[in-house]
Amino acid sequence: MAAATLGTILVPLDGSTNAEQALPAAATLAHRGGGALHLVTVHVPVATLLASAEEPVANGELEQELWQEQETYLASTAVAVATPHGVEVTHAVVDLHGTVAKALADHAQAKRVGLVVMTTHGHGGVNRLWLGSVADRILRRVHVPVLLLRPTEGTLHTEFRRIVVALDGSPEGERALEPALAVGSLTGAAHYTLVQVVEPPVPLITRMAMSPARMRPHWREQQENCARSYLERIGTRLRSQGISVATEMIAARGVGEQILGLAQSTGADLIVVGTHAARGMERLLLGSVADKVIRGASQPVLVVPTLQEGSHVHGT
Repeated sequence: MAAATLGTILVPLDGSTNAEQALPAAATLAHRGGGALHLVTVHVPVATLLASAEEPVANGELEQELWQEQETYLASTAVAVATPHGVEVTHAVVDLHGTVAKALADHAQAKRVGLVVMTTHGHGGVNRLWLGSVADRILRRVHVPVLLLRPTEGTLHTEFRRIVVALDGSPEGERALEPALAVGSLTGAAHYTLVQVVEPPVPLITRMAMSPARMRPHWREQQENCARSYLERIGTRLRSQGISVATEMIAARGVGEQILGLAQSTGADLIVVGTHAARGMERLLLGSVADKVIRGASQPVLVVPTLQEGSHVHGT
């Protein structure tokens, strides 16, 4: 399988050590994929930061000092990352316009990045700085895959060798495969488990539901067989390219929970899940599957927008 090209990888930083934990994984992917790293932070005006102060704040000198501190922080961080990883690193401080998430998403689009790598807050609640609180909003705005890493007291791993890819049986959902294969190809001998969860039909108290019971088991069996055939078709195609693939059809309720359970049982170190927007609304679909996986996973999660253009991950 040919090496993937991820292009420029963007890492949002807010000055916290939690956010900086995304740097090794991002730098490793950029180095292996022959891409560059771009560090960005959003400059929130002093007046906004101190909006709750009793006296209004309007100090141009203080504003400039804060901006320079952010610029110096990014510049020193860029040097610290570039040298050991042997990767090109650029950086930018961007002005706040609208929200932090909007500023980051607009910058990502302007820089034509191929992947965003960032940490999200842990189970204990939202990070005291802005990054933890805007991670969800960034997911709803960016048009490229986002690799979410959960902060830890130790060092986050940078190898993704056992990857679970959640599919929903649709051509749109299948688009999550390309970024998943791209990230896995940079690790080396990655193994993929393709999963589709088929939920049993909900019994309805209607005249139709009172019809012969054999109709409902037949429908369920048909759905499960379709899912198996769908997964095996994709698996066969990928195996012909020399990719290690297993398939898993799960017939059970709770799609998000089933994906998380499979990831745990297979020892996965990455979960890939697709999202798509509807009617322009900034929300995650697939029921609340993506949201449940993101919030419940202990592993990194690669979130792929499956109905929007803008991904620059190429060549698996």
